[in-house]
Amino acid sequence: MAGKGTERMKGCFAVVAIIVAAFGVSARAQSLPADYWQHPLAAQGAPPSAWSEQERSLKPEDCGVCHADKLEEWRTSLHAKAFSPGLVGQLLTFDTEEARSCMNCHAPLAEQRQAFEAARRKGRGHLSKEQGLAAAGNSCGGCHVRGYRRFAPPQRDTGAVGQSDPAGPHGGVFRTAEFEMSGFCAACHQFPRDQAINGKPLENTVVEWQASPAAREGKSCQSCHMPDRKHLWRGIHDPEMVKAGLTAEFASDATKARFRLTSTGVGHAFPTYVTPKVVMTGVALDGAGKPMRGTERQHVIQRRVEFVNGDWVERYDTRLLPGQSATLDMPWPTSGRVRLWLEVHPDDFYDHDVYDALTRDLPKGGAPARLIAEADHRAGESRFTLFETDLVQPR
Repeated sequence: MAGKGTERMKGCFAVVAIIVAAFGVSARAQSLPADYWQHPLAAQGAPPSAWSEQERSLKPEDCGVCHADKLEEWRTSLHAKAFSPGLVGQLLTFDTEEARSCMNCHAPLAEQRQAFEAARRKGRGHLSKEQGLAAAGNSCGGCHVRGYRRFAPPQRDTGAVGQSDPAGPHGGVFRTAEFEMSGFCAACHQFPRDQAINGKPLENTVVEWQASPAAREGKSCQSCHMPDRKHLWRGIHDPEMVKAGLTAEFASDATKARFRLTSTGVGHAFPTYVTPKVVMTGVALDGAGKPMRGTERQHVIQRRVEFVNGDWVERYDTRLLPGQSATLDMPWPTSGRVRLWLEVHPDDFYDHDVYDALTRDLPKGGAPARLIAEADHRAGESRFTLFETDLVQPR
Protein backbone atom coordinates (compact mmCIF):
# COMPACT_ATOMS: atom_id res chain seq x y z
CA MET A 1 0.00 0.00 0.00
CA ALA A 2 1.28 3.48 -0.80
CA GLY A 3 2.05 5.89 2.02
CA LYS A 4 -0.81 7.68 3.72
CA GLY A 5 0.14 10.99 2.15
CA THR A 6 -0.24 9.43 -1.29
CA GLU A 7 -3.55 7.84 -0.43
CA ARG A 8 -4.79 11.10 1.07
CA MET A 9 -4.16 12.90 -2.21
CA LYS A 10 -5.52 9.98 -4.18
CA GLY A 11 -8.66 9.68 -2.10
CA CYS A 12 -9.80 13.11 -1.02
CA PHE A 13 -7.34 15.49 -2.75
CA ALA A 14 -6.71 17.66 0.28
CA VAL A 15 -7.22 21.38 -0.23
CA VAL A 16 -4.93 23.92 1.39
CA ALA A 17 -5.81 27.53 2.12
CA ILE A 18 -6.08 29.70 -0.99
CA ILE A 19 -6.66 33.38 -1.56
CA VAL A 20 -10.33 33.57 -2.47
CA ALA A 21 -9.93 37.17 -3.57
CA ALA A 22 -8.24 35.89 -6.71
CA PHE A 23 -11.56 34.49 -7.88
CA GLY A 24 -13.81 37.51 -7.77
CA VAL A 25 -14.37 38.23 -4.06
CA SER A 26 -13.36 41.85 -3.73
CA ALA A 27 -12.54 43.92 -0.67
CA ARG A 28 -15.50 46.23 -0.07
CA ALA A 29 -17.11 47.82 2.94
CA GLN A 30 -19.70 45.05 3.14
CA SER A 31 -17.36 42.13 2.58
CA LEU A 32 -16.61 38.93 4.44
CA PRO A 33 -13.81 38.89 7.01
CA ALA A 34 -10.42 38.36 5.37
CA ASP A 35 -9.95 34.99 7.09
CA TYR A 36 -13.42 33.68 6.25
CA TRP A 37 -12.03 30.81 4.18
CA GLN A 38 -8.73 30.32 5.99
CA HIS A 39 -8.40 26.57 6.52
CA PRO A 40 -8.68 25.03 9.00
CA LEU A 41 -11.63 27.08 10.23
CA ALA A 42 -11.25 28.39 13.76
CA ALA A 43 -13.47 27.13 16.56
CA GLN A 44 -16.57 29.24 17.17
CA GLY A 45 -15.62 30.06 20.74
CA ALA A 46 -18.23 30.82 23.38
CA PRO A 47 -21.69 31.99 22.29
CA PRO A 48 -23.39 34.87 24.09
CA SER A 49 -24.71 33.64 27.42
CA ALA A 50 -28.15 35.12 26.78
CA TRP A 51 -28.70 33.05 23.64
CA SER A 52 -31.12 30.17 23.61
CA GLU A 53 -29.87 26.62 23.13
CA GLN A 54 -31.21 26.68 19.57
CA GLU A 55 -29.34 29.92 18.77
CA ARG A 56 -26.11 28.36 20.05
CA SER A 57 -26.55 25.18 18.05
CA LEU A 58 -24.53 24.33 14.95
CA LYS A 59 -26.76 21.39 14.07
CA PRO A 60 -28.51 21.76 10.70
CA GLU A 61 -31.71 20.40 12.24
CA ASP A 62 -31.82 23.38 14.60
CA CYS A 63 -31.20 25.80 11.74
CA GLY A 64 -34.13 24.12 10.02
CA VAL A 65 -36.58 25.17 12.72
CA CYS A 66 -36.67 28.58 11.06
CA HIS A 67 -35.22 27.65 7.65
CA ALA A 68 -37.18 24.47 6.95
CA ASP A 69 -37.05 24.79 3.17
CA LYS A 70 -33.26 25.16 3.14
CA LEU A 71 -32.85 22.20 5.47
CA GLU A 72 -34.93 19.94 3.23
CA GLU A 73 -33.08 21.09 0.11
CA TRP A 74 -29.70 20.55 1.76
CA ARG A 75 -30.70 17.05 2.88
CA THR A 76 -31.09 16.04 -0.78
CA SER A 77 -27.65 17.39 -1.73
CA LEU A 78 -24.19 15.84 -1.80
CA HIS A 79 -23.09 18.50 0.68
CA ALA A 80 -25.21 16.69 3.25
CA LYS A 81 -23.52 13.40 2.30
CA ALA A 82 -19.97 14.77 2.28
CA PHE A 83 -18.97 12.78 5.39
CA SER A 84 -19.56 9.60 3.41
CA PRO A 85 -18.50 5.99 4.01
CA GLY A 86 -15.78 6.37 1.38
CA LEU A 87 -14.33 9.38 3.16
CA VAL A 88 -14.62 7.98 6.68
CA GLY A 89 -13.13 4.66 5.60
CA GLN A 90 -10.01 6.58 4.56
CA LEU A 91 -9.98 8.98 7.53
CA LEU A 92 -9.80 6.05 9.93
CA THR A 93 -6.43 5.15 8.41
CA PHE A 94 -5.07 8.73 8.57
CA ASP A 95 -3.47 10.60 11.43
CA THR A 96 -5.15 13.70 12.82
CA GLU A 97 -3.39 16.13 10.47
CA GLU A 98 -4.12 14.08 7.35
CA ALA A 99 -7.76 13.72 8.40
CA ARG A 100 -8.05 17.46 9.01
CA SER A 101 -6.90 18.30 5.50
CA CYS A 102 -9.78 16.29 4.03
CA MET A 103 -12.30 17.57 6.55
CA ASN A 104 -11.48 21.18 5.57
CA CYS A 105 -14.12 20.78 2.87
CA HIS A 106 -16.03 17.61 3.77
CA ALA A 107 -16.83 18.68 7.34
CA PRO A 108 -15.12 22.06 7.74
CA LEU A 109 -16.09 23.25 11.22
CA ALA A 110 -13.54 22.87 14.01
CA GLU A 111 -16.35 21.43 16.10
CA GLN A 112 -16.83 18.71 13.49
CA ARG A 113 -13.15 17.77 13.63
CA GLN A 114 -13.34 17.62 17.40
CA ALA A 115 -16.45 15.43 17.30
CA PHE A 116 -14.93 12.96 14.86
CA GLU A 117 -11.62 12.72 16.72
CA ALA A 118 -13.50 12.15 19.98
CA ALA A 119 -15.44 9.29 18.39
CA ARG A 120 -12.26 7.87 16.88
CA ARG A 121 -10.48 7.85 20.24
CA LYS A 122 -13.32 5.72 21.56
CA GLY A 123 -12.96 3.32 18.62
CA ARG A 124 -16.35 4.42 17.32
CA GLY A 125 -15.39 6.82 14.55
CA HIS A 126 -16.88 4.48 11.95
CA LEU A 127 -20.39 4.87 13.39
CA SER A 128 -22.35 7.83 12.06
CA LYS A 129 -24.42 8.05 15.25
CA GLU A 130 -21.21 8.50 17.24
CA GLN A 131 -19.66 11.12 14.95
CA GLY A 132 -21.80 13.94 16.30
CA LEU A 133 -21.77 17.11 14.24
CA ALA A 134 -19.17 15.63 11.86
CA ALA A 135 -21.82 13.33 10.37
CA ALA A 136 -23.62 16.40 8.99
CA GLY A 137 -20.86 16.87 6.41
CA ASN A 138 -20.78 20.28 4.73
CA SER A 139 -23.73 21.76 6.58
CA CYS A 140 -25.12 25.21 7.34
CA GLY A 141 -22.31 26.40 9.59
CA GLY A 142 -19.59 25.60 7.06
CA CYS A 143 -20.77 28.46 4.87
CA HIS A 144 -22.82 30.69 7.19
CA VAL A 145 -21.25 30.77 10.67
CA ARG A 146 -17.93 32.18 11.91
CA GLY A 147 -17.34 32.90 15.61
CA TYR A 148 -21.06 32.28 16.15
CA ARG A 149 -21.78 35.21 13.87
CA ARG A 150 -24.19 34.50 11.00
CA PHE A 151 -23.45 35.53 7.41
CA ALA A 152 -25.80 35.44 4.41
CA PRO A 153 -26.50 36.84 0.92
CA PRO A 154 -28.24 40.18 0.35
CA GLN A 155 -31.82 40.39 1.59
CA ARG A 156 -33.93 38.80 -1.15
CA ASP A 157 -36.58 41.51 -1.57
CA THR A 158 -34.58 44.66 -0.92
CA GLY A 159 -31.00 43.69 -1.78
CA ALA A 160 -29.92 45.11 1.57
CA VAL A 161 -26.39 44.26 2.72
CA GLY A 162 -24.54 44.80 5.97
CA GLN A 163 -25.44 43.96 9.55
CA SER A 164 -29.10 43.45 10.37
CA ASP A 165 -30.64 44.25 13.76
CA PRO A 166 -28.37 42.72 16.44
CA ALA A 167 -31.45 42.25 18.58
CA GLY A 168 -32.75 39.66 16.13
CA PRO A 169 -32.32 35.89 16.47
CA HIS A 170 -28.69 34.81 17.01
CA GLY A 171 -27.56 38.44 17.00
CA GLY A 172 -28.85 39.22 13.54
CA VAL A 173 -27.08 38.40 10.28
CA PHE A 174 -24.35 40.06 8.24
CA ARG A 175 -25.35 40.16 4.56
CA THR A 176 -22.92 40.44 1.67
CA ALA A 177 -23.07 40.04 -2.11
CA GLU A 178 -20.05 37.71 -1.92
CA PHE A 179 -22.45 34.83 -1.26
CA GLU A 180 -23.66 35.22 -4.84
CA MET A 181 -20.20 35.30 -6.45
CA SER A 182 -18.37 32.29 -7.88
CA GLY A 183 -15.36 33.10 -5.70
CA PHE A 184 -17.39 32.01 -2.69
CA CYS A 185 -17.15 28.43 -3.96
CA ALA A 186 -13.42 28.58 -4.68
CA ALA A 187 -12.17 27.46 -1.27
CA CYS A 188 -13.31 23.91 -1.98
CA HIS A 189 -13.85 23.85 -5.75
CA GLN A 190 -10.62 25.45 -6.94
CA PHE A 191 -7.50 23.54 -5.98
CA PRO A 192 -4.18 25.40 -5.71
CA ARG A 193 -1.40 25.33 -8.26
CA ASP A 194 0.76 23.05 -6.12
CA GLN A 195 -1.75 20.30 -6.85
CA ALA A 196 -1.40 20.68 -10.59
CA ILE A 197 -0.86 17.73 -12.92
CA ASN A 198 0.29 18.60 -16.43
CA GLY A 199 -0.13 22.27 -15.54
CA LYS A 200 -3.74 21.96 -14.32
CA PRO A 201 -4.90 21.65 -10.70
CA LEU A 202 -6.81 18.48 -9.94
CA GLU A 203 -9.95 20.56 -9.58
CA ASN A 204 -9.82 23.73 -11.64
CA THR A 205 -13.49 24.63 -11.74
CA VAL A 206 -13.41 28.34 -10.95
CA VAL A 207 -10.59 29.00 -13.41
CA GLU A 208 -12.51 27.04 -16.06
CA TRP A 209 -15.59 29.14 -15.29
CA GLN A 210 -13.61 32.38 -15.56
CA ALA A 211 -12.74 31.49 -19.17
CA SER A 212 -16.31 30.46 -20.07
CA PRO A 213 -19.17 32.29 -21.80
CA ALA A 214 -21.12 31.90 -18.54
CA ALA A 215 -18.67 34.19 -16.75
CA ARG A 216 -18.82 36.76 -19.54
CA GLU A 217 -22.61 36.67 -19.34
CA GLY A 218 -22.59 37.20 -15.58
CA LYS A 219 -23.71 33.69 -14.69
CA SER A 220 -22.10 32.55 -11.45
CA CYS A 221 -21.75 29.05 -10.04
CA GLN A 222 -24.82 29.77 -7.94
CA SER A 223 -26.86 30.62 -11.05
CA CYS A 224 -26.87 26.95 -12.07
CA HIS A 225 -26.11 25.02 -8.90
CA MET A 226 -28.26 27.11 -6.51
CA PRO A 227 -31.10 28.41 -8.70
CA ASP A 228 -33.41 30.78 -6.81
CA ARG A 229 -31.06 30.29 -3.81
CA LYS A 230 -32.07 26.67 -3.46
CA HIS A 231 -29.53 24.67 -1.45
CA LEU A 232 -29.37 21.79 -3.95
CA TRP A 233 -25.91 21.88 -5.56
CA ARG A 234 -26.87 19.41 -8.28
CA GLY A 235 -24.05 18.26 -10.51
CA ILE A 236 -22.63 15.23 -12.33
CA HIS A 237 -24.59 12.78 -10.14
CA ASP A 238 -27.93 14.22 -11.26
CA PRO A 239 -29.22 13.00 -14.66
CA GLU A 240 -31.45 16.02 -15.24
CA MET A 241 -28.66 18.46 -14.44
CA VAL A 242 -26.28 16.70 -16.80
CA LYS A 243 -28.88 16.48 -19.55
CA ALA A 244 -29.66 20.19 -19.25
CA GLY A 245 -26.03 21.11 -19.89
CA LEU A 246 -25.60 19.05 -23.07
CA THR A 247 -27.05 18.87 -26.56
CA ALA A 248 -27.16 15.44 -28.20
CA GLU A 249 -27.62 15.23 -31.98
CA PHE A 250 -28.10 12.06 -34.02
CA ALA A 251 -27.73 11.82 -37.80
CA SER A 252 -27.28 9.14 -40.43
CA ASP A 253 -26.21 8.80 -44.03
CA ALA A 254 -25.64 5.86 -46.32
CA THR A 255 -22.37 4.81 -44.65
CA LYS A 256 -22.70 5.61 -40.95
CA ALA A 257 -24.72 6.75 -37.98
CA ARG A 258 -23.36 9.73 -36.05
CA PHE A 259 -23.70 10.81 -32.40
CA ARG A 260 -22.61 14.38 -31.75
CA LEU A 261 -22.47 15.72 -28.17
CA THR A 262 -21.98 19.43 -27.45
CA SER A 263 -21.47 21.19 -24.13
CA THR A 264 -24.02 23.95 -24.52
CA GLY A 265 -25.02 24.78 -20.95
CA VAL A 266 -22.05 23.87 -18.75
CA GLY A 267 -20.05 26.78 -17.32
CA HIS A 268 -16.78 24.84 -16.98
CA ALA A 269 -15.12 21.78 -18.46
CA PHE A 270 -17.41 18.78 -18.76
CA PRO A 271 -16.82 17.02 -16.48
CA THR A 272 -14.86 19.44 -14.33
CA TYR A 273 -13.08 17.00 -12.03
CA VAL A 274 -10.88 13.91 -12.47
CA THR A 275 -13.41 11.61 -10.78
CA PRO A 276 -16.17 11.19 -13.43
CA LYS A 277 -15.99 9.37 -16.74
CA VAL A 278 -18.49 10.00 -19.53
CA VAL A 279 -18.64 7.61 -22.47
CA MET A 280 -20.34 8.07 -25.82
CA THR A 281 -21.29 4.54 -26.87
CA GLY A 282 -22.67 2.81 -29.93
CA VAL A 283 -23.48 -0.80 -30.78
CA ALA A 284 -24.80 -2.60 -33.84
CA LEU A 285 -28.19 -4.28 -33.56
CA ASP A 286 -29.23 -7.50 -35.23
CA GLY A 287 -32.45 -7.97 -37.18
CA ALA A 288 -34.36 -8.52 -33.92
CA GLY A 289 -33.04 -5.32 -32.38
CA LYS A 290 -30.57 -7.08 -30.04
CA PRO A 291 -27.03 -5.75 -29.48
CA MET A 292 -24.40 -7.65 -31.46
CA ARG A 293 -21.40 -8.77 -29.44
CA GLY A 294 -18.06 -7.27 -30.44
CA THR A 295 -19.53 -4.31 -32.33
CA GLU A 296 -19.42 -1.71 -29.54
CA ARG A 297 -17.60 1.58 -30.16
CA GLN A 298 -16.85 4.24 -27.59
CA HIS A 299 -15.49 7.73 -27.17
CA VAL A 300 -14.36 8.54 -23.61
CA ILE A 301 -14.77 12.05 -22.19
CA GLN A 302 -12.58 12.24 -19.11
CA ARG A 303 -9.47 13.63 -17.51
CA ARG A 304 -7.57 10.46 -16.69
CA VAL A 305 -4.84 10.68 -14.04
CA GLU A 306 -2.79 7.91 -12.42
CA PHE A 307 -0.22 7.61 -9.65
CA VAL A 308 2.90 6.08 -11.18
CA ASN A 309 6.28 5.51 -9.50
CA GLY A 310 5.61 8.02 -6.77
CA ASP A 311 4.19 10.77 -8.95
CA TRP A 312 0.94 11.77 -10.61
CA VAL A 313 0.65 11.72 -14.39
CA GLU A 314 -2.12 12.74 -16.75
CA ARG A 315 -2.82 10.03 -19.31
CA TYR A 316 -5.22 12.10 -21.37
CA ASP A 317 -7.78 14.91 -21.12
CA THR A 318 -10.68 14.64 -23.54
CA ARG A 319 -13.14 16.75 -21.58
CA LEU A 320 -15.37 19.26 -23.36
CA LEU A 321 -14.89 22.96 -22.72
CA PRO A 322 -18.00 25.14 -23.09
CA GLY A 323 -19.15 25.05 -26.69
CA GLN A 324 -16.96 22.12 -27.69
CA SER A 325 -18.28 18.91 -29.28
CA ALA A 326 -17.32 15.27 -29.52
CA THR A 327 -18.42 12.87 -32.23
CA LEU A 328 -18.87 9.10 -32.40
CA ASP A 329 -19.44 7.43 -35.78
CA MET A 330 -20.90 3.93 -36.19
CA PRO A 331 -20.63 2.09 -39.52
CA TRP A 332 -23.82 0.32 -40.52
CA PRO A 333 -24.01 -3.43 -39.89
CA THR A 334 -25.79 -5.68 -42.37
CA SER A 335 -28.99 -5.21 -40.38
CA GLY A 336 -28.82 -1.44 -40.95
CA ARG A 337 -29.59 -0.73 -37.27
CA VAL A 338 -27.50 0.78 -34.45
CA ARG A 339 -28.06 2.06 -30.92
CA LEU A 340 -26.27 5.12 -29.51
CA TRP A 341 -26.24 6.50 -25.96
CA LEU A 342 -24.27 8.35 -23.31
CA GLU A 343 -22.99 6.56 -20.21
CA VAL A 344 -22.21 8.70 -17.14
CA HIS A 345 -20.02 7.27 -14.38
CA PRO A 346 -19.92 10.05 -11.73
CA ASP A 347 -17.58 8.19 -9.35
CA ASP A 348 -15.41 6.29 -11.83
CA PHE A 349 -11.99 7.19 -10.37
CA TYR A 350 -13.02 6.17 -6.88
CA ASP A 351 -14.85 3.11 -8.17
CA HIS A 352 -11.96 1.71 -10.21
CA ASP A 353 -8.83 3.20 -8.64
CA VAL A 354 -9.15 4.41 -5.06
CA TYR A 355 -11.60 1.87 -3.69
CA ASP A 356 -10.08 -1.08 -5.52
CA ALA A 357 -6.64 -0.24 -4.11
CA LEU A 358 -8.00 0.20 -0.60
CA THR A 359 -9.97 -3.04 -0.83
CA ARG A 360 -6.77 -4.89 -1.69
CA ASP A 361 -4.70 -3.29 1.04
CA LEU A 362 -6.94 -2.74 4.06
CA PRO A 363 -7.22 -5.48 6.69
CA LYS A 364 -10.21 -7.63 5.85
CA GLY A 365 -13.22 -7.33 8.11
CA GLY A 366 -12.14 -4.10 9.78
CA ALA A 367 -14.31 -0.98 9.95
CA PRO A 368 -12.36 0.88 7.21
CA ALA A 369 -12.68 -2.08 4.83
CA ARG A 370 -16.42 -2.36 5.48
CA LEU A 371 -16.95 1.34 4.84
CA ILE A 372 -14.91 1.25 1.62
CA ALA A 373 -16.93 -1.76 0.43
CA GLU A 374 -20.12 0.21 1.03
CA ALA A 375 -18.69 3.20 -0.81
CA ASP A 376 -17.59 1.01 -3.71
CA HIS A 377 -21.11 -0.36 -4.04
CA ARG A 378 -22.59 3.14 -3.99
CA ALA A 379 -20.11 4.28 -6.64
CA GLY A 380 -21.19 1.48 -8.95
CA GLU A 381 -24.85 2.34 -8.36
CA SER A 382 -24.32 6.01 -9.30
CA ARG A 383 -24.00 5.26 -13.04
CA PHE A 384 -26.76 6.30 -15.43
CA THR A 385 -27.55 6.50 -19.15
CA LEU A 386 -28.81 9.44 -21.22
CA PHE A 387 -29.95 10.08 -24.80
CA GLU A 388 -30.40 6.43 -25.83
CA THR A 389 -31.48 6.41 -29.50
CA ASP A 390 -31.87 3.74 -32.20
CA LEU A 391 -31.12 4.68 -35.80
CA VAL A 392 -31.92 2.89 -39.06
CA GLN A 393 -29.83 3.14 -42.19
CA PRO A 394 -31.54 5.33 -44.80
CA ARG A 395 -32.47 3.49 -48.00
